[in-house]
Amino acid sequence: MHFSSIPFLIFIIFGFLLFLIERLRRADRLNKSQHAWLVGLVVVLLTWGATSGYWSSRGVYISPDFLGFAPGYWLPFVPVVITLTLVMLVPVLRQGLRVLVDNTPVRWLTGIHQLRILALGSIIKASSGLFPAKFAWYVGIPDLLFGLSAIWLTIFVLRRHQISDRRFLLWNLAGAMAILVPAFGFMHIYMQEPLFTELFVFPMALAPTFIVPVFVMLNLLVVWRLLEKIFS
Repeated sequence: MHFSSIPFLIFIIFGFLLFLIERLRRADRLNKSQHAWLVGLVVVLLTWGATSGYWSSRGVYISPDFLGFAPGYWLPFVPVVITLTLVMLVPVLRQGLRVLVDNTPVRWLTGIHQLRILALGSIIKASSGLFPAKFAWYVGIPDLLFGLSAIWLTIFVLRRHQISDRRFLLWNLAGAMAILVPAFGFMHIYMQEPLFTELFVFPMALAPTFIVPVFVMLNLLVVWRLLEKIFS
């Protein structure tokens, strides 16, 4: 198994989320129920990540029977469905997420997406014949470009410039679409690539089944909250 940045990404992303939650608790912005549900959501997502990592390490994802179910189309949505189900069923969790977005500096909400420049790794691996090339080009390049835009936007905000809610909404929507459109719109093409199964080998499998969905959900969380504020 080659060196992978994926464990570090998981540590940084979820450390960041727990930091935000704890910061709001200390500032008395969250009540006990909101705090408990936000932490619970993080734990549930980490549990899914551990489960996905275990299954991929055991070779489940690359078995012929499992691949016959076309997991590229639905497996990345598992953490999304889990999260949406909890958010829809638990009002206190929805309110906690509102508090989280409203009280987190914009520069932090943009800064976390700078990590998406690490999509460059898949592009480099594809150039060496170690990763499905079309997936790397069609999905990795838009993701990389969004990560670069996150660097620019973070610097822009740090220089005390303002960004309107509508523009910030559109930027986050673009961040989600940069993954959703090429990843699933061309899945039938990627599935024909000889190295397609490399997507589901441990630890790489944690990217499409865990890390990437979390980045998309972070984008969509901001989109949802800003839509609420704009149309309220």
